[in-house]
Amino acid sequence: MSNIPPEIQEALGNLLSALSSTDNTYRKQAEAALNNEWFTKDKIDILLVFLAEQAANGADENTRAFAAVLFRRFAIKSPNYQGFSVTDRQVDHISDAAKAEVRRVLLQGFVSNQTKNVRHKLADAIAEVAKDDFEWPELLPTILQATTGDPVMKESSFRMITTTPQIISNHDLNESFLKMFHSGFEDPSDDVRIATCTAFVAFFENLPKSTWSILSQLLPNLLNSLPRLLSNGNDTALASVLESLIDLVILAPKIFKPMFETIISFCSEVSQNKNLESNARLTALELLTSFSESSPNMCKREPSYSSTVVIVTLKLMTEVCIDDDDCAEWNNVDDPNDEGEEEEYNAARQSLDRAALKLNGQCLAGPLFQYLPHMLQSQDWRERQAALMALSSATEGCADVLISEIPKLLDLILPSLSDNQPRVQFACCNALGQMSTDFATVIQRSSGNRILPALISMLSTRNVPRVQTHAAAALVNFCEEATKDIVEPYLDDLLNNLLSLLKSSPKRYVQEQVITTIAVVADAAENRFIKYYDTLMPLLLTVMKSDVDHTNRSLIAKSIECATLIASAVGKEKFTESATQILEIFTYLQNSLQGDDDPVKPYLEKGWSRVCKLIGKSFLPFLPGVLPPLLEQAKATQDISIVEEEQLEEINQNEDYEVIQLSGKHIAVHTSVLDDKASAIEIIKLYAEVLDDAFFPYVSEIANEIVIPGLDFYLHDGVRGTCAVTMPALLKCCIDSTGSSQTTESFTLWKSMANKLIPQLESDPAVELFFAYYYALSKCLELMGPQALDDTQLISIAKSINCNLSDIYERINTRDDVDDDYNEEVSEYDDDCSDEELLEEVGKGLSSVFENSGVRFIPGFMELTPIVNKFLCDENPILKRFAIQVICDLIKYGGTETFKLHELFLNPVGEALSSSDSKVREIASRCVGFCAQSPSSSDYSTFCLACIPILTQMTSIPDSRAPDNIDATEFMCSTLALIIQFYGDRVPDVNDLISTWITLFPVCQNEEAARIAYTFLSQIINQHHPLVSTKISQIVDGVVQALLYASISGDTAANVVASVKSLLATLPEDQSMAMLNSYSTEAKAVISKWFV
Repeated sequence: MSNIPPEIQEALGNLLSALSSTDNTYRKQAEAALNNEWFTKDKIDILLVFLAEQAANGADENTRAFAAVLFRRFAIKSPNYQGFSVTDRQVDHISDAAKAEVRRVLLQGFVSNQTKNVRHKLADAIAEVAKDDFEWPELLPTILQATTGDPVMKESSFRMITTTPQIISNHDLNESFLKMFHSGFEDPSDDVRIATCTAFVAFFENLPKSTWSILSQLLPNLLNSLPRLLSNGNDTALASVLESLIDLVILAPKIFKPMFETIISFCSEVSQNKNLESNARLTALELLTSFSESSPNMCKREPSYSSTVVIVTLKLMTEVCIDDDDCAEWNNVDDPNDEGEEEEYNAARQSLDRAALKLNGQCLAGPLFQYLPHMLQSQDWRERQAALMALSSATEGCADVLISEIPKLLDLILPSLSDNQPRVQFACCNALGQMSTDFATVIQRSSGNRILPALISMLSTRNVPRVQTHAAAALVNFCEEATKDIVEPYLDDLLNNLLSLLKSSPKRYVQEQVITTIAVVADAAENRFIKYYDTLMPLLLTVMKSDVDHTNRSLIAKSIECATLIASAVGKEKFTESATQILEIFTYLQNSLQGDDDPVKPYLEKGWSRVCKLIGKSFLPFLPGVLPPLLEQAKATQDISIVEEEQLEEINQNEDYEVIQLSGKHIAVHTSVLDDKASAIEIIKLYAEVLDDAFFPYVSEIANEIVIPGLDFYLHDGVRGTCAVTMPALLKCCIDSTGSSQTTESFTLWKSMANKLIPQLESDPAVELFFAYYYALSKCLELMGPQALDDTQLISIAKSINCNLSDIYERINTRDDVDDDYNEEVSEYDDDCSDEELLEEVGKGLSSVFENSGVRFIPGFMELTPIVNKFLCDENPILKRFAIQVICDLIKYGGTETFKLHELFLNPVGEALSSSDSKVREIASRCVGFCAQSPSSSDYSTFCLACIPILTQMTSIPDSRAPDNIDATEFMCSTLALIIQFYGDRVPDVNDLISTWITLFPVCQNEEAARIAYTFLSQIINQHHPLVSTKISQIVDGVVQALLYASISGDTAANVVASVKSLLATLPEDQSMAMLNSYSTEAKAVISKWFV
C-alpha cells in the first residue's frame, strides 16, 4: 500500500500518462512540469518513490517499463539545486526513509510476476540504486535466489551484477558465488550464458588479485560454452561472450595460459569462417590480437600464436572486391577515404599492425615472409594485394629486422607496380609509402634512386585515379623525411607529372592530393624549389580565386596550404614577387568564409600564420582582420551535455562528440569545438612569437580571457597544454614592449600566470601535460629573471613537485611489480611520454626554480627531502640519477646553506661513483665536482678527497672508454681536475695523481667535461708543473684529439693551445715538428689551423 497521498498519486499518474502521449505538445508540457515542479529538493523523494511504485506495480506492462526507465533517468540525474556537480546522482541525496522505501518497492517488484522487458528494467534500476553505500541487506540473498530461478530471472540477476559488481564483491568470496557462475556458464539459455560472462568479468575486475586464482577455476566452464554457441549458430551470443573475454584478457591475460593454445585455435576457426556474421568473426580476431598487446611475452613463447595471427590476417585481407562490379566501383569511387563494406579487410590490417608493434620482427617477420613471396606470385590478384598490404601493416613493428633488408624488400615488391590489377598497384604504392615512413631516414638515403622513379611512374595518366593519388600520397611520405639533395635530381620529372595530373585529372580528390604533394616536395626541396615557383604559384592563385561551390572548397583549402608552404620554402625575397596578390586573395577569402564548417577556414588560419612567420612585422596591417575570428574561436567554452540511452548510438556516430562515462551517466563532450580552440591558441602563440612587442595590445585579453582560464579545460588535454606553452610567448611580448620584466604590466601578468600554473602541476590528471607545464614554468622564470617567485609560490611549487615525484615513484615501482601470474609489464609503444622523460622535465623545472631563487628555495626543498631520499636510495638507476641531479642543483644554487643537508646525500653519492650504470656514475662524479667548486668547498674537502680512489679506479676499468662508459669516464677526469685544483695541497701523493690524471686524456665526447679538464691542464702547464715536461707527447695528443673532435672551442681551446705551444717551444724544433707531423691528414688540417 502506497504512503503517497491519493491526490499526489493522481497528479503524478496524469503526468506519467502525458509523458507517453503521442501528442508532442502535450508531452513537452508534461516534461516541463516534471522537471520544474517535481524534480526539486522538496519533492524529489515523492517523485522517486512514486516512479519506483509504478515500475513495480503499475497497471500494465507499458506503464511499469516506462516508469522504470524514468526512475533510473531521474535517479542518476544531477540535483538541480546548488552545491552539486554533474557527477553527483540524485538518488544518493534523498532521505534515508525514501531510500529504504525505493529499495523495498523495487525489490518486491523484481521478484513479482513480470514480463522479461519489465524485469530487466527493474534490474537496471536496482543496480543503479545499489551503487550507493546505503545498507541493503536483502539484496544479495534475493539475487542469489534469482540465479536459480527461470531464465529471465537469472539473466536479470547477472545484469545487476554486471552494472554494480560490488553487490557481491563487497562480500567474502565463497562457494555460493562460484556455484552461481558455474551454473550460469552451463545454462541452456544463450542469454543467460552471455549475462553470466559479462557479470563474471565485472566481478573479477572488482576483486583483489589475491582471489583471482580461485575464480580462475571457472574459466574452463566459461570457455566450454564457446563451441556450443558456435555449433548452435548463435553468432550474436558468441560475439557477446568473446567481447567479455577481451575485457578479461586486458585485465589478466596470463590467467588464460593453461588453455592459450585452445583459445588461439578457436579464434582462428571463428575468424576465418565466412559463414558467420561479421561481428562474431571480428570479435574473435580482436580477442586474438588483444593477447599480443596485454601479454606479448606469452604470445612469443607460444609457437602457434605468431603463425596463426599471420595466417588469419592474410586470409581476411583477401576478402575484397567479390566481383568485377565491386572492382569497378572501387576504381570509380569519388571519395577514396570511404572504406566501403570491407570490414574484415580493414580489421585484419589493423590487427597485424598492432600485433607487429608488440611482437616485433624477431617473432613475426619469419612467419610473415613464409607466405608473402608465394602470395606475390599467386594467380589470384586478391592474394597479391593482401601480401603488399600485410607488409605495409607489419613494417613499423618489424623494423628491427626489416630495416636491414630494404634492398631485398624492394626487389620483392617493386615489380607489383606493373601488375595488371589496379588494387595491386595501389597496395604496392601503399607499401612504398609506409616503408618510407617506418624506415626513415635510412630508406631515403639508400634507396631514393629506386623509390622516387618508381612512384613518379605511377603518376602517369595511363593509371587509374586511385593509383595516381596513392602514388602521390606515398611521395608525401618519402619526401617528408628526404633532404633537398635527395629530391633535387627528380624535381623536373616529378613536378611535370604532378602538374599534368593537376590540369587533366577529372577527379577532385586527385587534384587535392597533387596539391598536397607539391607542398611537401617544396618543403623538402627548400630553396631548390625557386626555379618552379613562377610556374606553380600562378596555377595555385587561379585555384584560390576560382568560384568553387561549397562541397568542393577543399581544393581551395589545399591550394592555400601549398602556396604558403612553397613560400616558406623559397624564402621572403622570392615570395615578395607575389605577396601582394596572395594577401589580397587571403583577405577576400577571410571576408567570404562560408560558416564554421567551411574547409577553407582552418587552412586559411594556418596560411596566414605561415605568411606572418615569413614576413615578420610586415604582417601587422593584416592582423586586425585575421585575429578577431581567431580570438572568438579561442574563447570557445566547454560544451557538455548528459545523453540519454536512446540518444547514445546517434551521438557515438558523430565525430564531433566524444562520450565519457561518469557516475553511470553518458556525458557528451563537443570535442571538435575544443580541437578548434586548441588550434586557434596555437596560431595565436605563433603570432605572439613572431610579432613580439608589436603584439602587446592583444596580450592582456588573450592571457586573461583565453590562456590562463584555459588550464581549467579538463575535458580537453590539447587546450590545457597549448595554453601552457603559450604563456612564455605572451610574457615575452609584454616584457619587450614595456622594457623590463619588473614593470607593473609584466609582473602582474607573470603573477597571474604563475598562480594558475603552479597548482596545475599538482592537480592535472594528464601526465603528458607536465612537459608543457614545466616548459612554461622554466621559460617564464628565464624571462622574468632572478627572484621571480615569492615565498608562498616557492612552497606551492615544492608541494606540486613532491606530488609529481611521489606519483612517478609509485608508478615505476608498481610497474616493476606488475609481472606476476596474471599480468606482464608491457612497454607502451605509443605512450606520449615515459617516466624517464617526465623526470627529465621535472628536473629541468626544479633546476630553473633553484637557479631563479637560490637559497630562498631551501625551505621549499625541505618538503622534497623525503621523496628525494627515496629516489636516492632506490636501486632503479632512473630514480637514482634524477635524485643526484637534484642534489647537483642544490649544491650549485643553494649556497652555504647546502652543507647543512649533507647527511642526506654524501654517502649515496659516493657509493654511486661505482654504480654498474654508467649514467649514474657520470652524474655522481659531476656532483662531486660541484661539491669541490661550491661556496662550502672547505666543508666538502673530506668527502671529495675520499672519492679520489674510486674515481681513479673507475677511470681505469678495461672498458672505461667504451661508448656506454665514455661520458662517465670523461666526467670523472674533469672531477679529478677540480679536486686537484681546489684541494691539491691536501691530496696525498698529488704528483702521482696528476701523472695518472694526464693519462686519462683525451676528453673528446663531452664539451662540459672537456672545458673543465683542459682549463686545468692549461693552468698546470702555465705553472710549469714538473710533471708536465715528462708528459709532452701525451698532452699534445690529448689537445689535438679534442680539437679534432671539437670538444673544446673558443677561449678554452685558444688558452690550452697557447699553453701547449709554449710547452712545445721547450723542445728542439725538429722534435716538436716530428710530433705534429705524425698525425693523419684530417688531424694535420686541425693542427695547421691552431698551431701554425
